[in-house]
Amino acid sequence: MASSISYRERLAPPLWLLVVLLLIVPAVLAVFLPISLAWGAVVAVAIYALVVAILWLSSPVVEVAEGALRAGRARIEVVHLGVAEPLEADAAREAMRTGWDAAAHHVTVPWTRALVRASVVDEADPTTAWLVSTRRPAALAAAIEAARP
Repeated sequence: MASSISYRERLAPPLWLLVVLLLIVPAVLAVFLPISLAWGAVVAVAIYALVVAILWLSSPVVEVAEGALRAGRARIEVVHLGVAEPLEADAAREAMRTGWDAAAHHVTVPWTRALVRASVVDEADPTTAWLVSTRRPAALAAAIEAARP
């Protein structure tokens, strides 16, 4: 049985962050230079690779499939969600700062500037809404709306 994935995105770090993280290499080399340049190079490359791997593996996946929204390890059926609202620029910034809702479920990463907010309409659920980072808020909101029965 094939799954009906209508939206999938990994919130991986952008390329510019991986380039900035290359500063790890000269920092480690400076520490190891009095000991051994060869060992310093090996350790520097290993540490950089480990940091990049950790960032990649820990980046959440946002997916709408089979009538459910999955963000990271959490999952909710779309029938329990209200209207999905894409938030960009000022609206997203306001939702993450002064409009912060502690009772909402947040799956956010600092390197995306857009969100989708969907209120939770299930009265048995104490969570008020889901706020999910995305690079394509309109597409994610449309996928949530299209997944409704």
